[in-house]
Amino acid sequence: MFKIKQGDIFPTSFYTANIFEYDENEKYKNFLIDLSKKTSGKVRSNRGGWQSDTDLWNQEVFKSLLEKTTSITQSIIENISTNKPKQVIRSMWGNINPKGGGNFTHVHPSGWMSGVYYIQLPKDNNVITFEDPRPARMMDFQRSCLVSDEYFSHHVEVGDLILFPSWLPHFVLPNTSDENRISISFNIELLV
Repeated sequence: MFKIKQGDIFPTSFYTANIFEYDENEKYKNFLIDLSKKTSGKVRSNRGGWQSDTDLWNQEVFKSLLEKTTSITQSIIENISTNKPKQVIRSMWGNINPKGGGNFTHVHPSGWMSGVYYIQLPKDNNVITFEDPRPARMMDFQRSCLVSDEYFSHHVEVGDLILFPSWLPHFVLPNTSDENRISISFNIELLV
């Protein structure tokens, strides 16, 4: 028998932490529901749902979320580099997807890392799906008959904060529940 060694090249990391605190979560939810009643929202990757402007980072109600996110991201930076660039969040928005609302495949061009904090998740509507970002992978039909790895679906819970490279394509299937799916998305920039 031959000794076979395996190596991985071009890995893509993503990070999760549950930062749930009931009172904060309720404040976030109530703020976004109230805001959605006052504004028509923006259309970006969302279909059938509501998205706020990207300026939620300057709202006092989200200060704790920003602090937790910055702390977690600083730990990630320290684990992957000896450089200590300053990080800023200048793009943060709310998402409310009622029944039928979802987000088609997209990336976040203005960030180094992007994230989502989950405020409310209906039963069986708690998945974010990432696509393999390598364009040539979609041409590898032979691999597809061996293993199905073009997509990675991650199940989330209320209070989960997920962080991933901004260039990583991702989508959310339409909500099939009568209960709204509510989250906050944001982009982290490095000042280098």
